[in-house]
Amino acid sequence: MQEAANSGNWLPKDTAPAGNPHLSDRFAQVYELTAHRITGPVAVQALRLAGPIDGHARILDIAAGAGALSIPAPVRGATGMAGGIAAGLVNLLSDRFKPFPNAQASVMDGQALVIDDDSFDFAFSIFGVSLFNDWRTGLAEQVRVLRPGGKACVATWKIPPGGGPFLVMGKAIREVFPGSKPPAPPDGFVTLSDSSRLVTELEEAGLVDVHVIEVQAVWQGATGQAYLDELRDLHLFMPPYAALDERGRREVDQAILRTIGAYKAGE
Repeated sequence: MQEAANSGNWLPKDTAPAGNPHLSDRFAQVYELTAHRITGPVAVQALRLAGPIDGHARILDIAAGAGALSIPAPVRGATGMAGGIAAGLVNLLSDRFKPFPNAQASVMDGQALVIDDDSFDFAFSIFGVSLFNDWRTGLAEQVRVLRPGGKACVATWKIPPGGGPFLVMGKAIREVFPGSKPPAPPDGFVTLSDSSRLVTELEEAGLVDVHVIEVQAVWQGATGQAYLDELRDLHLFMPPYAALDERGRREVDQAILRTIGAYKAGE
């Protein structure tokens, strides 16, 4: 079990569907019901902080997840394009965009956008670019497609392995396997989690007048056994947990219950 706890990253890097379950339709469904609850509120705040967005605006959402940012944009009348490398999430977004002829979802590599220069008024990457293998190229691409005077927004986690259930899982695994080495976060995650380095990297990518704003999002959901039941499918997509045998998973589940107990609020 010790080796299992040490194996893999939090998110597989393989871009082939057969090697990366995070590209599947099933993961998209699980993500929307679970992790979307912690990334979604941050996306909504990012959209608000970007300032007024009128019906003439063109918005790009890179690594768009389940559409917490890109779905409200066409509701406001803006033209939106969203996507990422996960075909399952793009399929989900395409379905959500059906009522909006001014929005589209596409499979896209944020490190090599097939988009003309100066195409968008706003370009967002909410917990996306920091996970890219070549995240500096991802930042440069995000800036390249912006029109003169356009705005870019990059959201990153402050502490590995992220928020919500990933944070809980990380603490639980460390409790059960105190000698284990946690999965190494991507280089972009580490670099961009530091606010001063984030400013430097965004400026070097070509942005000016860069501001860093720290926001908090609250996970809302069940506690106790109901939490485990609700998050079971998401946990199985987390490689450190998925690699465990049944005994290891039971021990980590119990540690999760203890961790959740310390976070409870609003009862």
